[in-house]
Amino acid sequence: LVVLSDEIHADLVYDGRRHVPFASLSADAASRTITATSATKAFSIAGLRCAVAHVGPPAVREHLAAAPLDYFGAPSVLGSRATVAAWQLGDAWLDAVVARLQANRDRVVAWAAATPGVRAHSPEGTYLAWLDLSGTALPPDDPAAEILRRGRVLLNAGAEFAQHTPVATASYARLNFATGPEILERVLARVGEVIGGHHAQPGRRD
Repeated sequence: LVVLSDEIHADLVYDGRRHVPFASLSADAASRTITATSATKAFSIAGLRCAVAHVGPPAVREHLAAAPLDYFGAPSVLGSRATVAAWQLGDAWLDAVVARLQANRDRVVAWAAATPGVRAHSPEGTYLAWLDLSGTALPPDDPAAEILRRGRVLLNAGAEFAQHTPVATASYARLNFATGPEILERVLARVGEVIGGHHAQPGRRD
């Protein structure tokens, strides 16, 4: 089995933790793993379109090496230089970003604990919160759609993350908390209003 390990959020970990690459677990894991990563998430340079892959499986490396030079395209000089600069010179900036995101994460978790019917796991990394909305009165098949319609807040629908599998995730939603504290408070307030006010207007579809 060849494993493609997407570790693009590796720089964003909280509470003093360190990211552990899947390929580092053992020699066997390293020999079968393609590790993909980038500076684009942590340093907000996605528009520069530059990523890095470490290819462990020899057969995969041989196939890639045999492909025409420009078969997969190539990053721009700007993207390459920005990636190197981010990883070599951006530690102080990244520390500040991680501190901000960790505070945002803690705020989301506290909000969920104080909001009836909502549960949220506290993520150890990334800037994405997985919200269990099954305990609310929101439509269980797509609560994110109702939050968008009533609260004008766009969350990722939970069903997107279990397509073509038997796993039931429709009653969940994913919140991106990579923003400033003022905007985050507005987001949480609007979602809370939709959840709290849904009982008051049963069946209304305005």
